[in-house]
Amino acid sequence: MEQLKSYKELFPFFEGISANEMKINYVKKKFPKGETIFHEGDSCAGVPFVTKGCIRVSKFGKNGKEMSVYRVNAGETCILTVTSILSNEPYPLTATVEKDAEAIILPYQDFKLLMEVNPHFQEYIYKTISLRFLEVIKIIDEVIFQSIDERLVKHLLRYTKNDGDLIETTHDKIATEIGTVREVVSRLLKEMERKGWIQLSRGKVTVVERSKLEELMKDKKL
Repeated sequence: MEQLKSYKELFPFFEGISANEMKINYVKKKFPKGETIFHEGDSCAGVPFVTKGCIRVSKFGKNGKEMSVYRVNAGETCILTVTSILSNEPYPLTATVEKDAEAIILPYQDFKLLMEVNPHFQEYIYKTISLRFLEVIKIIDEVIFQSIDERLVKHLLRYTKNDGDLIETTHDKIATEIGTVREVVSRLLKEMERKGWIQLSRGKVTVVERSKLEELMKDKKL
């Protein structure tokens, strides 16, 4: 149990588990970049608590289009595995390793036990559910009520702070993040480049006139 205690900075409730000498089973696993941990419709046998790296959770449409829903970073858990286990329902999205990751996997029975007896663990899970729910509501709001132009500009501003800031990404990846197709992203980016607001190169986007992008978001006119 000392191994769990060593992760108390990421998951403080692990220290309490060690102190109480609870017999909690777990598995520590490594996941290489690019590996798909869960496909839509898979069953979940355990809940991962990520200690390193990043896992991206996304939705694939019938047309093959993908949209990122949220990411699970170190110190976080994938709340959909929690809901899948508690409801005995299949995993509803696709979870793919974005950066080499490591995780502590708690099996179903041990997860249930902690939910019943450990208030700190309960608080962490409920807080995570709440934050993820608000995050998904925000994404729904953006997709339904914001134009693709607005979502693209917001994406560029999110990853830059100054003129000259560079984003290493592809048009495909941006399309996945904002919920559209590559062709639309390419057209909009080229138009912004023509106006002198950004500069494009292979796998990179450089923001040249950040103030122009900020004005567009403020006025909601592009």
